[in-house]
Amino acid sequence: MNRISEALTFQNVLAPQSVNASTDKTTAYVDTSGGEEVVFLVSVAALGANKSLTVTLLAASDSSGSDAQEVKNAKFTDAVGTAPQVAVVTYRPNALHGRYVAVKFQHDAAAAVVCGVTAAANGLYLPAANSWTLVV
Repeated sequence: MNRISEALTFQNVLAPQSVNASTDKTTAYVDTSGGEEVVFLVSVAALGANKSLTVTLLAASDSSGSDAQEVKNAKFTDAVGTAPQVAVVTYRPNALHGRYVAVKFQHDAAAAVVCGVTAAANGLYLPAANSWTLVV
């Protein structure tokens, strides 16, 4: 049995940095080809009581995200406001969306907050495409 660090691949898609309130920040795009699932861990310092973080999952057909479209978004609220938080965004690759995914986020804290994002993925073996393969 593999250890979790052997079963997953990790990528730092946004190095920890100070992000101003009401400012959109987008991570690097992750290639989901051949993958079973990707999870983004959006880590933020304490936002303040009842302040929120809005995270949007984006999908694109190329690694630059030039044609990125919103897949889904969610708003996370920091009820206490005194501890760092982690928003978890999971995505299973879907033929209806692009091959490359990223997250865009914005917070409404009173001041700048340090944020960073890590992506983790696991793979799934798929047989080679041939005339007897249906891709959905």
